[in-house]
Amino acid sequence: MKNFLFPTLMMLLWIAAPVRAMQEQVVVLQDVHVLSMADDRVRSGQTVIISDGVIAWIGDRADADVPEGAAVVTGEYYVMPGLAEMHAHIPPSAQGEQMMLDVLALYLANGITTIRGMLGQPAHLELREQAASGEIVSPRIFTSGPSFNANSVDSPEEGRRMVREQAEAGYDLLKFHPGLTLDQFQAITEEANEIGIEFSGHISHAVGLERSLKAGKGTIDHLDRYMEFLAGDAAGREDPPIIYFGYDLTPHVDASLIPEAALLTREAGVWNVPTNTLLVNVFDPDLSTSEMMAWPGMELIPPQTAANWQRFVDNLRSGEVYDPDQARRFLELRLEITRALHEEGAGLMLGADAPQIFNPPGFSVHRELALLVDAGLTPFEALETGTVNVAEYLKKESSGKIRAGYRADLVLLTSNPLESIPFHDRIAGVVSDGRYYSRADLDALLDEIRERRQE
Repeated sequence: MKNFLFPTLMMLLWIAAPVRAMQEQVVVLQDVHVLSMADDRVRSGQTVIISDGVIAWIGDRADADVPEGAAVVTGEYYVMPGLAEMHAHIPPSAQGEQMMLDVLALYLANGITTIRGMLGQPAHLELREQAASGEIVSPRIFTSGPSFNANSVDSPEEGRRMVREQAEAGYDLLKFHPGLTLDQFQAITEEANEIGIEFSGHISHAVGLERSLKAGKGTIDHLDRYMEFLAGDAAGREDPPIIYFGYDLTPHVDASLIPEAALLTREAGVWNVPTNTLLVNVFDPDLSTSEMMAWPGMELIPPQTAANWQRFVDNLRSGEVYDPDQARRFLELRLEITRALHEEGAGLMLGADAPQIFNPPGFSVHRELALLVDAGLTPFEALETGTVNVAEYLKKESSGKIRAGYRADLVLLTSNPLESIPFHDRIAGVVSDGRYYSRADLDALLDEIRERRQE
């Protein structure tokens, strides 16, 4: 059995009692600045009327017919569609129902109104339904099933059976981890394509980037196996721990192949969720673990979990394989790959991989936005990766923009998001499926977690 590291096992799970928002009342956002994401124009003096989870009307304040009894929210706010975390993790049921609810609430408190859970189980299907019905405080949930990997799949036939089982159970997608043989991968993807269920995640060493693209993968996460593609024959080495994502191949990379990799990706119609913040957290020599320990959101992490994250990164950086200059170049290459994918027109989506190493849920998505800008995307293009791009990928046409008839998932900000990435500290309110959470509601969620953190 192949030995590979799942950093997900280092996830933090904790408890907080969620705040509930009123959902039956019509909500009116009056005289606000709107970034609809249909284009990069911010329109001022707008009123947005929300009813039954949908944007019922949007237009100039002077033309608004505000329903009697509506909850009116007014202020110098900028309103944009809610963001998505497309490589999220929901705690397993073994950690308890309340723990699962707490992580969902943390996403929401940071303006994340859609998540794609990337290591699912039956309890997450129940949460998905509860979120859709408004029974719990949560973003909209899409979830994979349990992982396909070297430990869970022992034959091509077993892989096919797992595909059918997960499709029948109602999972939204299949999640791949490393360790699949080529025969297993081919059997699984053939079955998935025949049934019509998407497969996403990691790429096994035996499969490689090109075979994965040809198989019709939904998303590649973490830019997995792009470094191997760029490194040629050097990529034939024994597969290192999963967290490396090709770091060891940095000296062997031919960067002139990046445009070819981007072109192949676009032609295959495969999306990428880079999760660059995760790799920055692990490898950046100019970012100390003590500095990361002081990041927003880390004060919500129990001391032992934070200490485990710090120990993991410090140990990796003090090991023989770690070289600061190589680490800098590795992170530069990841941004170059991200930029090339974007410039080629290969789809990008926002995702940080949380909760994970120095990635508290929600907070880390805002750092991922900043890294997309560092990669060369404009602020508007970076925001597209968490809004309109997600709607396109999910084939949910009536979401991802602020438009009459669209799903009412919104974030209220105290500054222009085009000028203030990251903006986790400028959130004035969140609308999730038509339910309005004020800043006071969101603070109450976070305060309850802080109280438990101090117990």
